[in-house]
Amino acid sequence: MRKDKRIIMWVLVLSLIIFSCIEAKYQNRTAIIYAFGVEGKLLRSQMSLEDSLFVNGRIFWLGKMLNKKVAVVNSGIGMTNAALTTQLLIDKYKPKEIIFTGICGGIDPANRIGDIVVPERWATHDFGYYDSRDFSIDKIPVILSGKNKIDTLIFFDVDRNLFNKALKIEKEVNLVFKPILDRIPQIRIGGNGASGNSFIDQMEKRIWLKEKLDAQIVDMESAAAVQVANINGVPILVVRSCSDLAGGSGSSTAGKEMEVFIKVAADNSATFVMELLKSLDER
Repeated sequence: MRKDKRIIMWVLVLSLIIFSCIEAKYQNRTAIIYAFGVEGKLLRSQMSLEDSLFVNGRIFWLGKMLNKKVAVVNSGIGMTNAALTTQLLIDKYKPKEIIFTGICGGIDPANRIGDIVVPERWATHDFGYYDSRDFSIDKIPVILSGKNKIDTLIFFDVDRNLFNKALKIEKEVNLVFKPILDRIPQIRIGGNGASGNSFIDQMEKRIWLKEKLDAQIVDMESAAAVQVANINGVPILVVRSCSDLAGGSGSSTAGKEMEVFIKVAADNSATFVMELLKSLDER
């Protein structure tokens, strides 16, 4: 009986060692997150796949893209899914950096459908307080990486080094994007992004987001991912392409615009991400 117990114990120990080695093999690489399947289609087509692992309801595709080691995952839609996936990614794979990519709704009128927008900071627009008259955006209490006291923040910053690389691409690289109708999308770097658990298809809310947060764009995931990355001390950048204008433009709604332009916008965002990926070893 004792011999059997010893054998079982050694099998468990060896299994843990093997599992730890497998996990370590896939650590310290660039992580790419997206929310809709179509947002990751072009990126995954450029991967040479080493493995795909199913962890807590998420499939992590592990391999190389443009000769860089990557971990790619579909978070699913919404703030909770984004936060859960970002933390799971950090805990399991300890990425060097994280890039969140995909579509968004335009808030600032200067950002037209198809434009690629890389905000400098992100806020959660539906975290706040309703009184008898109105809703007020509130600060989120967090303890950031490297600190031992609580900060209260509305905005969470993207990584400065990654942001500067995006700026360099805007200035120095002539990227070819898929056109939207007869217009070639533009790259817009900087400003504020806003996220919340609602799809914004109302002109009044679009104006409100611009007035309250000076937001350039809005989505349903990025602020959560940036907050989690900031707390863990992991560099993160968000690259988005406008598939619609929040509240719609002209006679169309944002929902209808997204149906028409989601694929083009997703591919344009992915095109920028792949260019960014080329520069990531240039420290």
